[in-house]
Amino acid sequence: MSALLCTHLFLAAGAVQAQDDADATAQISAANGQRYEIWADVLFGPDGRNLAFHLPNEAELPQAFADLVKRQLQSARIQAVKDSDGSPATFRTGVRLNYQLLPAAQPDEVDQVKFLGLSMAPLPIKRYMASYPRELRRTPGWEGGVQATCHVSPEGLCHKVDVHMLPGMPESVRRFAKASFEGWVLEAQRVNNRPVEGQVSVRFALHTRDVYPTNFRIPAFERAIHNR
Repeated sequence: MSALLCTHLFLAAGAVQAQDDADATAQISAANGQRYEIWADVLFGPDGRNLAFHLPNEAELPQAFADLVKRQLQSARIQAVKDSDGSPATFRTGVRLNYQLLPAAQPDEVDQVKFLGLSMAPLPIKRYMASYPRELRRTPGWEGGVQATCHVSPEGLCHKVDVHMLPGMPESVRRFAKASFEGWVLEAQRVNNRPVEGQVSVRFALHTRDVYPTNFRIPAFERAIHNR
């Protein structure tokens, strides 16, 4: 079923072509706005057309934004998926849509929402975040992140996790990402209603707060300075 991972997802004519975006953080600070991801549960027919979809978190979205997401999902198409015998098959999958909020440049203007793309992956049902590495908790102001890929079993569990890190990143961050992903539960993708293996990629971002004494004349702080 490895061919399923290469299935192309695109929007109907007149809309923006889909692009794979592995950045799965729900909200990311950016200089020019905030990024958001929305997940949907979608069933595609043997001809690649959208037969049905569900937004698990629709109640949490502003109505106008939810309507925009639904219109984009309704126009989504995929290349027809084939079963193991080569016949066209239905394909149920999670679809991740990524957006960026662009704040208005002038007070009398309205904020704009930019569509960044969408991709298919097993639908997350339960997300888990492991405890921060102890060495990072002792380092105020530390920031970093790693890209991790969960290989999802037909049972919806991460049976293998690949973590990609930049040189010099603490090994404890790799263990953190792996332990976090191993606690996830996902809805496996289905071909003709039969669960199959898949994968999903996520960027795990870590940061610790800058924690300093608010009163620099407290005795403990003064003793630490004098004893240097």
